[in-house]
Amino acid sequence: MRVVVKNIGVILFSLVVHLYFYVANSEHLQKLDFSAYDLTTMLDGKLHKPEESFYTVIIDIDEESLMALGQWPWPRVITAQLIEKIYAMHPSAIGVNILFPEEDRVSPSYIQSFYRTYFGVNIDLDHFPSSLLDNDTYLNQAIVHTNATLAIYFANHGYLRKHCESLSYRENLLGNISTKFISPSLICNHKSIQEGVENFGFINAWSDADKVLRRLPLFMRYRGKVFPSFALATLLSFDHSRKIHYQQDSMLIKFSKKQPKVFSAMKVLNDGLDLKEIQGKIVILGSSVVGLDAQYTIATGEKISNSMIHAFAIDNIVANNFLTQPEIYKRINILLSFLLSLLVIFLLAKRSYLLIIGVIVLSALLSVVWLLYSYGDGVYISIAYLWTPFFYFFVGGLIYHIHRINQEKEQQERLLIRQSKLASMGEMISLIAHQWRQPLSVINGIVLTIDIDYRRQQLDHVTLDKHLNQIEETTAYLSKTINDFTDFFSKNKNKEYFFIADVINQAIQLTGVETHNEIDLLYQSTQPIKLLGYKSELIQSILVVLNNAIHACHKRLPQIQKGHIVIQTKVIEEQLEITIEDNGGGIDPKHLSEIFDPYFTTKQQGTGLGLYILKLIIEESMNGQVRLVNGSAGAVFTIWIPLEI
Repeated sequence: MRVVVKNIGVILFSLVVHLYFYVANSEHLQKLDFSAYDLTTMLDGKLHKPEESFYTVIIDIDEESLMALGQWPWPRVITAQLIEKIYAMHPSAIGVNILFPEEDRVSPSYIQSFYRTYFGVNIDLDHFPSSLLDNDTYLNQAIVHTNATLAIYFANHGYLRKHCESLSYRENLLGNISTKFISPSLICNHKSIQEGVENFGFINAWSDADKVLRRLPLFMRYRGKVFPSFALATLLSFDHSRKIHYQQDSMLIKFSKKQPKVFSAMKVLNDGLDLKEIQGKIVILGSSVVGLDAQYTIATGEKISNSMIHAFAIDNIVANNFLTQPEIYKRINILLSFLLSLLVIFLLAKRSYLLIIGVIVLSALLSVVWLLYSYGDGVYISIAYLWTPFFYFFVGGLIYHIHRINQEKEQQERLLIRQSKLASMGEMISLIAHQWRQPLSVINGIVLTIDIDYRRQQLDHVTLDKHLNQIEETTAYLSKTINDFTDFFSKNKNKEYFFIADVINQAIQLTGVETHNEIDLLYQSTQPIKLLGYKSELIQSILVVLNNAIHACHKRLPQIQKGHIVIQTKVIEEQLEITIEDNGGGIDPKHLSEIFDPYFTTKQQGTGLGLYILKLIIEESMNGQVRLVNGSAGAVFTIWIPLEI
C-alpha cells in the first residue's frame, strides 16, 4: 500500500511540474523554445546550401536616393514615376511598403490653397497640366494602373480617419479565417491615395520576447473584418486563384535563404537597371534608411528592414517552404515529456542507469530526427516543450535519488561500524571477564578476612577502614572497565574536545594487552595534543589497529620470542599524526592493495570489516587519511587527522 501511494505521489508531482511549465511558466518555456528554433534553423542552414531568391526584388529608397532627390518625403509624383518605371519592366507584382497617411503638401493645388488661405494670394494654375495638380491623385492613379499593393498599419491607438474605419479587404474575402490578432485601431493611406485601391495589407511585424524577429502574422482582425499581411496581399494581387486555407494565423520565416537582391531607387529612376532583374519578379518598394523604416534583429544577429522581412515571407510562401508552429505540438511534447519523465524516474528507482542513458540517448536521437524531418516539411514541432520540463524534472529526481543513496550509504556505514563493534564484543567480553576475575577474587578475599576478624573479635575501626578502602579501590577499577566498554559502544556522534593520550590509553585498556607478558606496548608522545572530533570512533579505529598488531605478534611469537608495539603521536602542520608499528612480520605484499576492502581478511575467524571500517571512519568521519606499509619488522599504520574537523 505504501509503495502504491508513493508511486501515485510521483505521478501527481510529475503532472504538476509539466502543467506548471505549460501554463504558469510559459514565457520561460517560450524563450527556450525560441533558442531551440534558432539552433534548428542554423543546423538546417548548415545541412542545406542556401538557395538564391528567385521571386522577390527590393527597390530601396536608400541614402544614395535621398542625397540625389532630397530628404524624405519626396513629392509623390516622384514615387508615382518610380512605380511606373518599375511596372514598365514587367514585374509579376509591385508592393509599396510605404505609408502615405497625410496629404502631400507640395502638390500645386495644396500650395495654391495654402497661399490663398494665409496670405490672400491667388496663384494662377490655369495653364498647369490638370493631371499634375494633385500629387496624391497622381500617385493613386499610378497605383491603380500598376495594380500595386499599398501598405496599412494596425495600431493600439491613434486618430482613426473615417475612410480607414470603413476599409474592407475585397469585401471581407477572408472573413472565414480565424486569427488571435485583433487590433483596436487602423492607420491607412490618405483618402485620395487609398480610394479605389483593391490590394493592400498590413506591414506590422514584431519581435518575440527576446527581441528577435522570427515570425510574421498572416492575418489580423479589425472590427469583425480580416485583413491579410502585406506579403500575402502582394501575392494575392496577381495570383487570384491562390486558395486561402492557412490553418495558422502566423508563419515562421526561414531566413536561411540568401537575401533577395536590393537595388537603389535612383538606378530605376535613371533607367540604369537591367530589365531581367525585374521581369517576372515580385518587387517590394521600400526603404532601409534608419529613421524611415524600422530595423529588426533576426536569429543570426543581423538587422534587416521591414521590406526585407516581407520579401523573405513572399519567397517562403511562393516556394512553400515557410514554417508553421501548430499549438498541438506543444501539447504533444508536454505529454511525451511527462511519459518520458515517469519512465526515467521508474528506471532510476530500479537503479538501471545504463538503461536510463539508453532511453535518453534514443529519445534524443528520435526527437532530433522528428524535428529535422518536420522542419523540412514546413512544421516546427516546439521541441523545447519536450526536453525543458523533462530536464528540470529529471535533474530534481536525480538530486533526490543521490540524496537517498547517500542516506542509504550512511545507514550502511553505521550498520557496518556497528557490526564491527559487535564482532569485537566477544573478544572484549572475554577480556573484561579476564580483567574482573582477579579483582573479584581480591574482594572475595577481603570479605572473608573481615568475616574471620569479626568472628575472632579482632576487627577494629582501623582494620575495617583498611579493608573497605581496598574494596573501594577494586570496585573503582571494575567501574572504569565498564565505562570504557560503554564509551566504545556509545552511539554519540557529537564532536567533542579530547586529548589523544586519553583515547590511546583507553584503547590500550580495552585490548587487555597489559595482561600479555609476551607483548610489550610502548606509547610515545612529545606533547599533550588536544583535538576536536569523534572520540568513540577514534578509539575504535586505534583499537582495530592494536588488535591486528597483537594478533600478528601472537602469531609470530615462536620466531620473535617477544612482541613489540610502538605508538607515536605528533602534530605536523595542524594535523595529528598517529603511527603504530609492530614486529609481527607485516602484510603479504600481494594483499597490500586490497587490505582495506570490505570482507577481506587473512584471519581464520576474521570478519574482514575492521580495516574497512577504519578507513571509513578516518577518511569520511574524520576527514583524514590512513596508510599501511611494511616496515623493517612488521606493519606500520600511519593515520593523519586534522586537529579540528
